[in-house]
Amino acid sequence: MKISIVLKFIGSIGLFVGLLSCASTQQFNSEESTIKSPPKLLFLNYEIKKINNKKTVSLINQITTDGALKIKSPVDAKGSTGDLECLILDEDFNLLEKHHIKNPLKKFVEFVNESGQFEKKILDLDRSEFSLKLQFKSNAKFVVINEITETETIKHSTIKIE
Repeated sequence: MKISIVLKFIGSIGLFVGLLSCASTQQFNSEESTIKSPPKLLFLNYEIKKINNKKTVSLINQITTDGALKIKSPVDAKGSTGDLECLILDEDFNLLEKHHIKNPLKKFVEFVNESGQFEKKILDLDRSEFSLKLQFKSNAKFVVINEITETETIKHSTIKIE
């Protein structure tokens, strides 16, 4: 009788130790782990028109897709007269990024003239399309396109990022 009680006691202790050894040693974190979403690219396609020396800029479409910019474009401190600037703003209209776009209505063309020499010519267009490829930031809510003039900056377009 005493042996069966001792065996039951040893078996109970063995079962208890066995259960403890199977328990996970990893600590449980009650806070939600942050899930990183893949980086996104934002493509903005615009059209600019000049009618009677007045320019209008309108959005053609915007596309958001997975991806990351390979090379960051160098940031110009200041654009030239006639160039455009693209401002990326948050929901409170605070500036997040600023990009300069060479005047899309002025196209530089290089060609061979009648004497066989290379020649450059500037074409002054009345209509053109231009595209922007930007790294999407989750806090970016608006994109503003302005024109830089000699005396002021003219706002042409404000869009909400979707």
